[in-house]
Amino acid sequence: MKPNARHLVVGLTLWFAWFCATYGGLAVACAVVPPSPAQGAWTWLNATVLLLAAAVTAAFGLAAWASARAQAAGTRQRFLASAGTALYATAALSTAVVALPAVLLAPCV
Repeated sequence: MKPNARHLVVGLTLWFAWFCATYGGLAVACAVVPPSPAQGAWTWLNATVLLLAAAVTAAFGLAAWASARAQAAGTRQRFLASAGTALYATAALSTAVVALPAVLLAPCV
């Protein structure tokens, strides 16, 4: 991955899209086919959120790793690679943290 300025925007933009899709999809699923509150946190809806979050976290982690490996000789390229790595890692961590309530809380309550 060649470091360039788009990596300063792509990671958190994709994270924002994932965040909106997750909570928008959760709201729609709760309106259409809500799981029973008696099931607690272990529902098909939370399982779906966790699986998607795991996939997205892994993708962001891979992007952070690839960006970290792209350290080039130029100062500007080195800055872009370092900043891209930090932003992709932030997106990965944020994805994991946002998904944590699916482990503990019942959806749609």
